[in-house]
Amino acid sequence: MNRRAAVHGFAAALALTALAACTAPAPMPWDERKPALTGTVWRWNETLTSEGTRIRPAAPERYSLEFLPDGATRVRADCNTGGGRYEMSADRKLTLGRMAVTQAACLQGSLGDAYLAGLADVSGYRLDGEHLVLLLAYDRGTMRFVALKR
Repeated sequence: MNRRAAVHGFAAALALTALAACTAPAPMPWDERKPALTGTVWRWNETLTSEGTRIRPAAPERYSLEFLPDGATRVRADCNTGGGRYEMSADRKLTLGRMAVTQAACLQGSLGDAYLAGLADVSGYRLDGEHLVLLLAYDRGTMRFVALKR
């Protein structure tokens, strides 16, 4: 093989490598097996306040939150259901708008009002494995949710 053929062969290989690098899918910066904020129903597990108070529902299956891709939310707060709107930004800021919720009288011991008050105070979020952590404004605490399996 002469020098000219070797150079052309090397140039062709380099061009193919560059082309493959440009057309290959970029690696995703997240694990696709982990739940996303939208498209997942989240069950409330607990709220931990900055003062150290831990609030845990006795029946977590009665408290859920879902973020729809169109900016709407669905919520279950014990015996009441409803929804509203949300806004989020790339820096993980999250605001939940005023929610319209049914006003049924839940059984004594319900945490529905405390749950809704916490949601009204959300200022951001983070995903932690299969958990969603909602950050409360002014560092007042966090609400922790787990993804429900569909």
